[in-house]
Amino acid sequence: MATAERDYYDLLGVERSASDAEIKKAFRKLARELHPDVSKEPDAQERFRAVAEAYEVLSDAERRRLYDQYGHAGLKRGGYAPSDFAFSNLSDIFSAFFGDDLFARNRGGRER
Repeated sequence: MATAERDYYDLLGVERSASDAEIKKAFRKLARELHPDVSKEPDAQERFRAVAEAYEVLSDAERRRLYDQYGHAGLKRGGYAPSDFAFSNLSDIFSAFFGDDLFARNRGGRER
């Protein structure tokens, strides 16, 4: 995947010292712009996946520590593999923003 060569902080446009809140805010902004249901750019889906992968790593304290210390190689040694996920519509992305598991494969019936 192309993101294996890209710095996750650069993908999200944040500094290495960014707080969790800054990382989340940057992801939300980019996700709104790049989501394939919204963007008409031909590479929107690929760019969206790269941003989501960066967020998946940087929003998890342990993965972020490994990435900061060893880069992409540290993630691979730690057994990390990017999730194979797809946001099929806007409701999925909004669910991700407001508390549902961002990379859940099957949401099943939700209780309200």
